[in-house]
Amino acid sequence: MGRAARVLLAAGLILLMTAGPALAQQDRQPVIDLTDFITLQDVAAWADRNGDSIPDIPQEGPEGDIPEGIAGIWDDAIGALTPEEFLLRVDPEGTGFDLEEEGAYLIGPCGGAAMSYDANGDSLDAAVDLGDGNPPIDIYGEPAFTAGNPFQVDSGGTVLYFGFTLPDPGLGGDAFHDHRWEMVIMGVSADDGGDPNPRDKNRNAGIMEMGDLLPFQFQAKVKAQGVFVDRWGPAELPAYTADDVEAVFAGHTICFGEAWVQFVGDSYPLFTAPGALATALALAGFSGILFNARPALSWRA
Repeated sequence: MGRAARVLLAAGLILLMTAGPALAQQDRQPVIDLTDFITLQDVAAWADRNGDSIPDIPQEGPEGDIPEGIAGIWDDAIGALTPEEFLLRVDPEGTGFDLEEEGAYLIGPCGGAAMSYDANGDSLDAAVDLGDGNPPIDIYGEPAFTAGNPFQVDSGGTVLYFGFTLPDPGLGGDAFHDHRWEMVIMGVSADDGGDPNPRDKNRNAGIMEMGDLLPFQFQAKVKAQGVFVDRWGPAELPAYTADDVEAVFAGHTICFGEAWVQFVGDSYPLFTAPGALATALALAGFSGILFNARPALSWRA
């Protein structure tokens, strides 16, 4: 089951911005207990160094808290092999994204939590989607992944996430099968894949070390979207937008989410035009943007 897609679908992306609301609101009382979503014991034992109720990555010791999973058989584990292939994935105009829509949402039988960290392992932000049909929220109960409260990510840091699938009549249970998924950031196809999932896996956990995966660090406020389609098989997914995604995949159970994310870092260059980041990534190098370098750990619960 794909890592980057679950970041947005489970808290989304998955899916992706000034240094974070979590730090600015340390004096507020959280209403979400992240330990309810952290399904790995070692991570649940992490200490909270900066007092924002988000466990921080240990600064010493091995990072063996989230074992590497096994990529789905249809996952794009290699990515673009040539600059021309990468450029085919880049749409500088961000086609398919309604940048006037400032909210975030997730539809379908899925949910989870995401936590982001700076390059030192200190927490920046956290958000959850309860899978109850309501928009995602931050740990203080405020709407999350919105244009006004985007999910904060350090492009030189780390994103950690936990996702789950809920029982649904369309699935015939609580797991996707023969599924295909993809995650797109402002027109850059960042990751895609799928798997038959014969063992009915319905939980996953993953970690993205952004500094290792991205070709350079930057600041930007972007909109991301991801889709997960049941019973699609190995065929590539067709074009779709937020307005027609349910019609395009009619007859299939889907999870689909849109979210605003802000890449932060005072020392990083700032991109403001919608197409500038995509163009800069294309010029910087084609191998680093695809996130599927470290498959998520998936299991059945």
